[in-house]
Amino acid sequence: MRKTALALLIFSNLANASGTLMQEATYANAGAAGAGDGVYTETATAAYTNPATMSHMGQSKTTVNAMVLDLHMDYTDTPDQNNGNLGKAQGDASAHTVMPSIGIFHVTQLNEDVHLGLMFGSIGGTAVEYGTDWEGAIGLDEALVTAVQFNPALSFKVTDKVSIGIGAQLNYGILEAKTSTLETDLDGDFAWGFNAGAMYQEDDWAVGLSYRSKLEHEFDVDVTSNVDRLNTLSTDLIFPTIVDLSGSYNLNPQLALLGSVQWHKWSDYPETPLYANGSDSAPVAVDRDWDDVWKFAIGTDYQLNAKWALKAGFSYETSPQDDPTKQWVDLPVGEQYRYSVGASTHWDDVRIDMFYEFADLGTVDIERTNVDVTGSFDGHIHFIGANITF
Repeated sequence: MRKTALALLIFSNLANASGTLMQEATYANAGAAGAGDGVYTETATAAYTNPATMSHMGQSKTTVNAMVLDLHMDYTDTPDQNNGNLGKAQGDASAHTVMPSIGIFHVTQLNEDVHLGLMFGSIGGTAVEYGTDWEGAIGLDEALVTAVQFNPALSFKVTDKVSIGIGAQLNYGILEAKTSTLETDLDGDFAWGFNAGAMYQEDDWAVGLSYRSKLEHEFDVDVTSNVDRLNTLSTDLIFPTIVDLSGSYNLNPQLALLGSVQWHKWSDYPETPLYANGSDSAPVAVDRDWDDVWKFAIGTDYQLNAKWALKAGFSYETSPQDDPTKQWVDLPVGEQYRYSVGASTHWDDVRIDMFYEFADLGTVDIERTNVDVTGSFDGHIHFIGANITF
C-alpha cells in the first residue's frame, strides 16, 4: 500500500504542469509582454483574450502566431548531513526543452453589429526530461503535458464605443509521464468552458474586461510499473479561471502606453484526488494549497516611422506556492518576471510582428522528504516568435 500511495503521489503532481499558462502563444501585441492585449485591435489574436475586441477590428482579420520556446531548468541538490556521504550532494540535474507552438485566429464581420471569431492554438503545458541519474528520478524522469483549444466567439456592437463578446472554450489535453518507478501511456481528454468580455473605446484610450472559465481534464492512463497490482491511474489537469483588465492610452500619435492586470484563481484547487485501478475512493489526496496568482504587465508601442513600430513590455506574476514542502519536481512554481521586446512592419497588406521574450522563473526551493528530494530549482525560458496578420 505504501508503494501504491507513493506512485500515486508522483503521478498526481503532473497536474501542476498547468500552473504555468503559456500565454505567449496567444499574445496579440507581440513584444509587449501581454500588456494591453484585452483592448488591442491590430491583430485577430486579441479576440482570444477579450472577444469584445472583434467589434473594433473592421471587416476581416486573420492572424497566425508562430513561436518557439527554449526552456532551461536546473536542479541543485542540497547535501544531506545525515547520510553516509557526509554532506555530498546526491544528484543534480538539468532539463532542456525546445518546443514550437502555432495558433490561428480569424475574425470576420457578419453584419453591422456582429463579428464572428474562430481561434485555435496551444494554451499551456510543459515537456521536460531530467533523466534517471538525479535525486528526483523517482518523482520524474520525463513528462509531456499540454493542451490545445478551439475557441469560437461572437461580439456585439452595443454603441460605437461599447462592445460585448462571448465564446466557448473547447479544450483537448494530453498527458504522458515516466519516472524510475512507472511509465504511463499517452492519454487525452476533452474539457469545455466559456469566455466573455466587454470593451469601451475612445479616440485616445480604451479599457476592456474579460473572463475565462476554469477547465478541468480527467485522465485515466494505463501504467507500466514495478508496483504490484498497479495498472491504471487517474488524476486531473487544471486550467484556472482568469479575469483580465486591460487598457491603453495614446500619449501622442506615435507613443501608446499599455497595461494589464490578470487574476488566476488557483485557490479553487486545494488538493488533487487520486484513483488507482478505477477505484471509486481516493487512497491519496495530494495537498496543493495554492494561492491565487496576480499578473501585472506594462508596455509601450512606439511608431518609429511609416514602416516600423517598436515595442517593449514587462510583466510580473506572484507565486501560487512559497512553501518548499509543497513544491514538486515536474514544475516548480514561484514568482515570474518577463522581459519582452518586439517590432512590427507591413509588407503590402500583410502585417508582421516579431518578438523576443525572456522569462525568469527564479529560484524555487523544494523539500520533499517522502521521496528524499531537497534542493532548489533555477529556471528560465527564451521565447522567439512572429505574428502574421492579413
